[in-house]
Amino acid sequence: MEKILTIIIPAYNTEKYILRCLESVKHPLFHVVIIDDGSTDKTPFILDEYCKTHPDFQVLHTPNKGAAAARVLGLSYVDTTYFSFVDSDDVVNTNSYLLACLQLMDSNYKVLNGRMSVYLPGCPIRFDSRVWEKDDINFQQDKLEFSNTTCSLLDKIWHRDCLRLFREKSTQVVYEDMEFVYYVLAKKGKMMHTNSLIYNYCMRGIDNQSTSAIQLDMRFGNGIHGLFQAYESMKKKFVHDQLFSSYQAELEAILIKLVYQRIYNIFVNKSIVNKKEMIKLVLEELTRIAPEWTSNLYLSDHFKNSEYNDYLFYLGTQIAFFFYHLDIQKIMPNQEDFLESYTQKIILKPNSFL
Repeated sequence: MEKILTIIIPAYNTEKYILRCLESVKHPLFHVVIIDDGSTDKTPFILDEYCKTHPDFQVLHTPNKGAAAARVLGLSYVDTTYFSFVDSDDVVNTNSYLLACLQLMDSNYKVLNGRMSVYLPGCPIRFDSRVWEKDDINFQQDKLEFSNTTCSLLDKIWHRDCLRLFREKSTQVVYEDMEFVYYVLAKKGKMMHTNSLIYNYCMRGIDNQSTSAIQLDMRFGNGIHGLFQAYESMKKKFVHDQLFSSYQAELEAILIKLVYQRIYNIFVNKSIVNKKEMIKLVLEELTRIAPEWTSNLYLSDHFKNSEYNDYLFYLGTQIAFFFYHLDIQKIMPNQEDFLESYTQKIILKPNSFL
């Protein structure tokens, strides 16, 4: 039976989760390429044993270079019309995933976006991305939906025409999705959407160097620093291809939404003592990178139609600004190395890293 979809799975120290992931992508029409990114637990053994009895799966063992490098390697093994990315600790809804791929095949679109369920560590409530009113999106005509599309690679299926746009090397450890997703969407100009829930994103917490934990844990500056780096790298791509002027407002809105999420998490983090100082530092860096961000046209709408809880993050961040008497109009650009400043200035309660 001819395959229609190649699924690329970077895997690093996910021995507890890898089998459930593999079982969720098992289908006669799928070719699955797993890149063991230098795992030091039982993940390599589990993958080798699984692939012995599942001919549609193949595993590549490499030194640890990060998820971005693993995905680029996986792209070399795409031998189908469509490809996608899955994280090794997540699960896809197999039937919905297949139907989404078939839906894309029956169209002239090069990208399909589906809905995602998010499971936060220790939280019994599942968060689903929003229901869209449109199935067909032309980004030149509907810039709002461009800024509202998630930066995730994981809730999307791509045509092989997009391959060359993904093959550029990246040094990102976090937000590596953001560096590429919007650039590819802008280059293709349009996207198909399905309201089916096709992907389950399972945030694991701080075990096993989970990058999602780095993004959310505001005791560390790596995640916020990585966000700013990814934005600047993405911006370079848009500038190089003369696309930035067309999408500047949308790209800056995406950055603001993600920064507001991080500011909110600083505000509610019980282990950070000097919250006002750290929030102000993040705002200073945001102002350095996007000097006119406070007049962004999407900010005035408070991100009410965005994915997940962007509106709630907006409200929570506004409360933080009010509580600490922060006037965002008077924030000056940060002139220091952001990551170094964050590391040096943050004050934590004793034993907060335990």
